[in-house]
Amino acid sequence: PVSAAPVRMPTSPPTAFGGGARPQMAAPAPDPQGAAPQLRVTSFTQLVALAGQKRDLMTKGALEGDMRLVRFEEGRLEVALEPNASKTMISELAKKFELWTGRRWTIVVSNEQGQPTLRSVNQAAKQEHARTAEADPRVREVLSRFPGAKVVEVRRLAPETPESNINTDYGSDDPLEDSDGDDL
Repeated sequence: PVSAAPVRMPTSPPTAFGGGARPQMAAPAPDPQGAAPQLRVTSFTQLVALAGQKRDLMTKGALEGDMRLVRFEEGRLEVALEPNASKTMISELAKKFELWTGRRWTIVVSNEQGQPTLRSVNQAAKQEHARTAEADPRVREVLSRFPGAKVVEVRRLAPETPESNINTDYGSDDPLEDSDGDDL
């Protein structure tokens, strides 16, 4: 004898989109009045940060290293390209920006020089920090004691948190009470 396995039916009622237990996404209907963009981007650095948030490292890298900003307006980007920039990058960026922000983007390649790339600005800032650190007398002394040593990276230390000043005298419930050892 052949036994049939029971068939399990979805327990939730069908949705308006014709699905069963799983909700389905529907594309929003275009607003003839001109809907506001889903995400507002008001600067080139915000656009680069958005690529990072979307975990699109190729796009983020291209924005940082292959483009020099000429002009930025919301929905319009004018850039000068580095010689090694991909020729198909502009159309790809326009599609991604529209997908990410919910508005159409115009990207124009300019003949103007534009600002330095973000990558070159960051490298210059790192080099300046290293020069500043090397000018510090304490760093110069360390470098003089270790011939051939050089400053490779400069980091800012995080400010001390208030928790680091917590009283560690566990014998007293009063944090203001001084434990000088003269308790009887």
